[in-house]
Amino acid sequence: MTMEEFKRTIASMLGTDEWDDQMETLFAKVDTSADGLVDWNEFCTYMLMQYRENDFLRTRKDIPFVNEPRIRHIVHNRQECTIRILATDNPTRYVNLSKEGMLGVFDPNLHLEKSFEVTTENEDPRASKRRFKTWYTDAVYMPNVSKLAISSTSRDLRFWDVSTTSYFEEFHIFALTDVPTCLDYWYDKRSPSGKALLLFGDDMGTIHLFYFVKPQNSLFATSFTNREGVQKIWMQDLPNHYRHVRHVILNNVHSEMLRKVKYLPENDFILSSSGSSSTSLVMQDVQGKKKTYTFRMSKGVECFDYNKQLNIIATGNVDHHVRLWNPYVTEKAVAILKSHQMAVVDVVIHEDLEMVFSYCKEAIVKVWDIKEHTCLQTVVIKFPCIQNARMPEFGPFSLHLQPVPINSLVVCCGDYVASLKMGKAEPKKTKQATTHATQLCCAMYNSHFKQVVTGADDSSIAVWDIETGSKNHALSNAHGDEEITCLAFDSSLRRLISGARNGSIKVWNFQNGHNIHQCEAVSEAEVTGIVSFRDKHLILSVGWSRHIVLYDDSDSDNVFIKANTNWKGGQVHKDDILSVDFCPPNLVATASFDGEIIVWSVETEKIFRRLRRGQPSKVTRKLKQALSQMEGDSRPATGNSQGSKTSHSSRNSRPNSRHRQRHKLPKGFTAPVDKLLFLRHRSAQNYPDCAVLISSEAGYLHFWSIYGKQHDMGFFYASNCKDEEESVLAVCTNKDNSLLISGDTKGHIHVWNIEQYCMYPTRDKDLDKPPLVCTWHAHDSAVVSVDIFVYDDQSFVLTASTDQTARLWTLLGHYVGTFGQTDKWLLKNHATWQHPNTPWGTLHPDAEEVVKVKIPKITENDGEVSDNSADSDSLGSQESDIEEESPRISPVSVEEIKPLPSFNKHPVTKIGDDVIDSPSMSPCLSPIDRVHSADIKRFQIQSAPGLSNGCDSRGSSCKEDINANADYSWRNKRSVTFANFGHSKRALHMKTLLGQRVEENIARRAYSRQERRHKFGGVDMTLTSRFGKLCSPFQALATPETEEVRLPYDLPKTPRMVSRGLTITSESDLKDLSLTPPPTEQNNDNKKDYPFLPAINQPSSDLSLTPPPTEQNNDNKKDYPFLPAINQPSSPIAGTR
Repeated sequence: MTMEEFKRTIASMLGTDEWDDQMETLFAKVDTSADGLVDWNEFCTYMLMQYRENDFLRTRKDIPFVNEPRIRHIVHNRQECTIRILATDNPTRYVNLSKEGMLGVFDPNLHLEKSFEVTTENEDPRASKRRFKTWYTDAVYMPNVSKLAISSTSRDLRFWDVSTTSYFEEFHIFALTDVPTCLDYWYDKRSPSGKALLLFGDDMGTIHLFYFVKPQNSLFATSFTNREGVQKIWMQDLPNHYRHVRHVILNNVHSEMLRKVKYLPENDFILSSSGSSSTSLVMQDVQGKKKTYTFRMSKGVECFDYNKQLNIIATGNVDHHVRLWNPYVTEKAVAILKSHQMAVVDVVIHEDLEMVFSYCKEAIVKVWDIKEHTCLQTVVIKFPCIQNARMPEFGPFSLHLQPVPINSLVVCCGDYVASLKMGKAEPKKTKQATTHATQLCCAMYNSHFKQVVTGADDSSIAVWDIETGSKNHALSNAHGDEEITCLAFDSSLRRLISGARNGSIKVWNFQNGHNIHQCEAVSEAEVTGIVSFRDKHLILSVGWSRHIVLYDDSDSDNVFIKANTNWKGGQVHKDDILSVDFCPPNLVATASFDGEIIVWSVETEKIFRRLRRGQPSKVTRKLKQALSQMEGDSRPATGNSQGSKTSHSSRNSRPNSRHRQRHKLPKGFTAPVDKLLFLRHRSAQNYPDCAVLISSEAGYLHFWSIYGKQHDMGFFYASNCKDEEESVLAVCTNKDNSLLISGDTKGHIHVWNIEQYCMYPTRDKDLDKPPLVCTWHAHDSAVVSVDIFVYDDQSFVLTASTDQTARLWTLLGHYVGTFGQTDKWLLKNHATWQHPNTPWGTLHPDAEEVVKVKIPKITENDGEVSDNSADSDSLGSQESDIEEESPRISPVSVEEIKPLPSFNKHPVTKIGDDVIDSPSMSPCLSPIDRVHSADIKRFQIQSAPGLSNGCDSRGSSCKEDINANADYSWRNKRSVTFANFGHSKRALHMKTLLGQRVEENIARRAYSRQERRHKFGGVDMTLTSRFGKLCSPFQALATPETEEVRLPYDLPKTPRMVSRGLTITSESDLKDLSLTPPPTEQNNDNKKDYPFLPAINQPSSDLSLTPPPTEQNNDNKKDYPFLPAINQPSSPIAGTR
């Protein structure tokens, strides 16, 4: 049926036509053949695939163990098995107890720190007469008192102090009535000094309870003796310690030996297990007042675990099964989990993950989902002690679950221990969000469905909603285990075409994951480019096979499409084809690893223009070898002749461009062509001499004209790397080809204004860079894909990288979000964007970079902003370097001097000649059409070295300095940030931890610092360490030139100076002025006018501190106490008073 028929049918079923818009979208999704008709087969296929995807997403669980186990050999066990492994705190250390009493202390990485022996034969003189050695049965950690309780077959309990690095035994209770077999300990975490409970079960089915009154003071009464060492307590004397401990016995709980005991503080119950079929698992009240619940199993219970929050008991038995029980339903288990092939040794419940970990005698750990009752993961631990002819010995308590932050499961087998690190036990709040689990190869925007499609190296394809960033669905194992290397939409935007590293190509209905076609692989070589010709019903592919291959997809029912390698122009490429692009109506360009660029005619399938010939095969082989050696790849680089199948040789001849760690080209080689891009708008305008094709080669962007006489019209380096070691793997342009967006292997995005670049031929190649509109740091590693699109009259940039993320930005570099993040955005609501935050948050404080915007002088006039910068070329009076920045924001560097765009009547804050706008800046930068920026809440202001008050001290203009590509590395060295200064209202997405008043104070101080920076100029950080490691920050301050200051001659004089006739009107009078006052009363008067003059009429001898007995001298000392004494005899200085 047609679309109208489809809409009428659905409307008749729903009884309303309010869903017509959604039905049109649904029709487009179902119509995979894009013929305008939907048949029953297509509709049923879509519904089945949709339900299957929903079921998969609903039942999918993340496996907890993603890393290989870390295995350690416990040498000090002396080939005996580990009975119990537990963890102490402050700091966290693992402690293992062996069967013969050896204690080992390990760090969280299972590195042995020290070991102790619980007892020796010399301590007990009767030990040599015993027929059997002592075996230790269990141990428990007592956190509030930092002690270990250890039980043994000698019918004793030992208490070890572990509060220090040197463990020692403190108490020893001996002569128990029976052998303790299992221990448990509880204390109130809200009151660590309050009562505590130690309970143990023995081999006769009895449970003993030790209630400690004040455990932090002392567990038992201490005798007042000078005897040092272990305090031994006879069990019969325990009532004498009633002030500290109380002993309670629960007799005959089980008819056999207890296997495990656990105290339930929520309802004061005790849960215990044994091998008895009549009392396999018993849950009873300590006081004996409540009902006792008894679980019966034919072979008893070997192990169990209980969780109050999940209200579940998990048991393991020798019948190989794991059972889940409701604690209050004893007749039947909730579920029986069957998968183990041998007896279950231990079980543990993980509350946060809602999973059960079970461990059997095959040294296999299984992960069970509690709700779904399914096995999620099986981990086989290959302990060296496991042999085919010998079964290792397992202790009764072989599992230990260590919670976050270590978050691992410790497993014991014989004298070996292993640690299984869990990957996702809690939400990772501080880690960056990722789009895929592995590196991305591509991200594209589909304007028809308003969705984003991403592909990754783990052969997964994900579809995302552009409005919210949420994942619609995912295709896992799209090409099996092969990496996806390229993606493309057909011209109708209904179908997705994917290529893999093994040469396979598939056509998908990406709305439901239905694989429509599978294309024949020419060879087992990577597919690097795909082009769809919908009007011709053809798919063209290129890759490392060096062939141009066509596939006929005219028959929608044909699942397998054969390859057509009979390209009429011949397979002329001698090396791997790395890129392809299509220019309507009938031009295709291909480029290969040897640097050859060819433009083909689709109609004739022949060469239309050969822009460059490739270098010889010997050179390319050497280049491949050099690249392989740079990556540490020892595989030889081989070159295949034309027409031969490449198999693995071509695929392994060099590392993929996306996977290379180093992108600097070895010297003496021609750069491979990494990317081709047609400027389709220019080509449609029929400009014969302008450049219409761009090629990316080792970071340089070359502009090519395919119609004029001059083909290579210009090139420039499109990265900010000083050493030119980075490459550009991703380029795109807007519809009118006025803006070019490039992404380099350093993770930076650059937006270039190419509206007039290489439009007309010149005598020499154009080597100047086009104006740089803006640049920002987008990813941690290489950018492999960029796409620009318009949504709701606003331009956005979509980027993908090998750092496993795809991100969305505005054209000014404002961060919208990462696909796959927890918090979703609303694209029309700027408050839901991540801006002004960056993808790194607080994890990368050193990643703060200066955001630099050149803004001309503007004034405020009736709410409008006018530009006055056109009246003069002087940068000092017209322009200032204002650097906008929010903390943790990657740089958005607009270095082209343009008039300030108009603002939508928002208030403007004016600082001298510099203007900083209020929120919601909406510039109309030509040639950008209606680029709306999000709220600018934070700014950073800084001047370049050598600039004072916005003017270059060298006398060169700012425009000349920018065109000269000056070094702006100083921008990363120092920053001044002020947040929300002058704004009383905060945006919804702006949160503060310190409070608004504290932030305002910080902002005010930072703003004052910014004003000083503008007044005194920039700071040269290289001058702060001029004296070795000594920091001299004031040496780096560029202060203005000093000026001569002349004091006026008519300075006022005191009345005493006037009465004495002192008149000084010139410098010569000042030089002739006598500074020696007469020794008369007039001299004393002068001393009042000139207190800074030294004493006169001193003898030619050293001064004495002994005051003279004259009255005149005493008077002078009263008037001038700071003057030295005068008229002293010629004697050395005296220290007497």
